[in-house]
Amino acid sequence: MSDRWGDAGFTQHLARVQWMASPAVRLHLNERATGSPARDWLTAWAPRFFPDGPLRVLVLGCGEGWLERALARRADVLQIDAVDVAAGAVARARQQAAREGMININYDVADLNVDPIEHDTYDVIIAHSVLHHVERLEHAFAQIEAALKPNGTFLVNEYVGPRRFQYDDRVHTIINELLHAIPERFRGACQEKRRATEAEIAAADPSEAVRSDELVPFTEARLAIVDRVELGGTVLQHLLYELVPSLPFEDSVARSIVELLCIFEGALVDGGAIPSDYVLVAARKKGAASPVPRRIDLLPLPAEAVGKIGDPLGFGPKRRAPHPPLRPPLSPPARGQGSSQIPPWMLRALRVALLARTPNRPILNPDSVLHRAIERLRFALRRDRSEGAFDHVLARVPADSELLPLMEVMGRIVG
Repeated sequence: MSDRWGDAGFTQHLARVQWMASPAVRLHLNERATGSPARDWLTAWAPRFFPDGPLRVLVLGCGEGWLERALARRADVLQIDAVDVAAGAVARARQQAAREGMININYDVADLNVDPIEHDTYDVIIAHSVLHHVERLEHAFAQIEAALKPNGTFLVNEYVGPRRFQYDDRVHTIINELLHAIPERFRGACQEKRRATEAEIAAADPSEAVRSDELVPFTEARLAIVDRVELGGTVLQHLLYELVPSLPFEDSVARSIVELLCIFEGALVDGGAIPSDYVLVAARKKGAASPVPRRIDLLPLPAEAVGKIGDPLGFGPKRRAPHPPLRPPLSPPARGQGSSQIPPWMLRALRVALLARTPNRPILNPDSVLHRAIERLRFALRRDRSEGAFDHVLARVPADSELLPLMEVMGRIVG
């Protein structure tokens, strides 16, 4: 059986996932998944839904094997079967597992469109970035449901957005407005994002997002969803995939740009302005017991992840005159016009903007409850009662900041 992608298709695939190559994006996705930027979905979210061990696990779309190698180290995992349609990737995964002495992983080549899965066998089935390549979802989901043990868990980390990436005009407008506001030294020759046609996507890879918009409905039809996490990616995947190499995490301004984009997209998703194209889903068989999610004991964070710099909220530069909105808002989240409250995401955006000139920042941004309270009080006591929350944020950003144009565009988008 041939690999999933030909040369053109593989290039297209790398372009689509490159946005996740940014450490700032991965920290953001961790926080969306687990509540902590230092905790990833596989170690801090997924195990909450594992049945009691010892566990037999099936990994669908294993690729070169990083996921099952991580799972194989768990004491409650007895055996892992891992499959992928790409024979070359499976061979490399098998070789790496052997090099690491992981004898509890079995590999095979399988096509979820046609191949069967052994029934009533698995305590946990994990599908990671594979189901959006499956055309015969009827067959795949029937096999997944039958393969689960009565109290087994199906875990999904997937793109579930528009098929063939045919996102709507509103998302396209947001992407390009944000792109144009990124300093030219970071965006270089990337001046406009073009939405590829469905035919172009299909020509590069016929399986790419072939029925992605049906994945959640199929899961709901066959199984009972017990948890769903909206990861986002709706704007970020298209905006960042060419820009990540020019936005290094080590550059404080570049890092702040990516962090601002992540915070803003999260606010748009949480406010209902745009859908979430990537989700985490935990599901069980209908009628199965749904115990309270398990508590996960995690190791403490290393000191170098937190660092010693202070939270700049509550202090920082003097206020400037705010910029009025240049157009009506697209949709929520609202600016908070006339409100005495400032939304948490705006406080985070302000913190990131104020940290942009701080070299050698720790991996995690500082966050002081006291400083957040000071900033909220500063906003509540403003003289101009008609000033919106984002106007307050903009007025706190230094006038010569490279981030100011990007934040002004964010302010216009939220209205």
